[in-house]
Amino acid sequence: MELVPEDATAPVMGEVLQPEQEERAPVAAGEVEVTTEQPEAAGDELLSTDEISGEYSAPGCVDAKICNSMTVAPLGPDAIETWRTGCCFFPCLAILGPVAGGEVWTRKPGTNAFLNPQYTDPNSDLMKFSADGTAKVESGGYKKRPGSQKRTFQKVETRDLAGKWVGCVCGPFVPFWPLSCFYCTRKKALNEDQYAESGLACCLCLPCPISETRTRKYVNGHATNGFALDYNRDNDQFPFDQWHRDPGCAAGDPAPTLRPLFFCTFFAKKVG
Repeated sequence: MELVPEDATAPVMGEVLQPEQEERAPVAAGEVEVTTEQPEAAGDELLSTDEISGEYSAPGCVDAKICNSMTVAPLGPDAIETWRTGCCFFPCLAILGPVAGGEVWTRKPGTNAFLNPQYTDPNSDLMKFSADGTAKVESGGYKKRPGSQKRTFQKVETRDLAGKWVGCVCGPFVPFWPLSCFYCTRKKALNEDQYAESGLACCLCLPCPISETRTRKYVNGHATNGFALDYNRDNDQFPFDQWHRDPGCAAGDPAPTLRPLFFCTFFAKKVG
């Protein structure tokens, strides 16, 4: 028969006894304590930019636009470049017109949320990606298209942009359509990251000469397909950038800070 020490406490009926924890020896100064305890999960698993790349669409309204689509390409581990298209459609307000343009988004450290650097607020205009193929923004969400493949960034070379271009700047407010501005320009490559553009713009039948130089934008040391005006390229709050989907198509719209007052889009097509 096993003897029980006098100072032992008898277990209470229904009580689950826990195994005794081994006493840990004090850690000497300068030594590192080693433990096998696992840290708690910190939310969703971190997705690589390769994993979130691909073709997306939005079934509903996003940023006051319908028929939305988005292409996501990786720019290293912590940045992506997007090309988005959509259509403003509010007939009762006489608003109708296409919208297109590119943007770069940088990862919010340790998360699957990407921030538009044109906003100074780190919690504003976030695009949050999930492993189920969704990308949520403040005003809606995108879903990766069935069968969408991972994409790699395709750099548009300035030598391929050289040639004749036609384009226009138009707004979706129908009464302002007569104020649309039309362009006929020629681009010339200066180096792999710069091109010069010259020609004419016409608004209300009044011609205006154009002569400007644009420089490729870099993010985290990675080249993008966005080109900023040289005299305005350090202005992140009010940029007028041109983004190239490919060597024959360009578009852009005002910075987010200008959109409520100056919501229009620039389109251009290479014709020669």
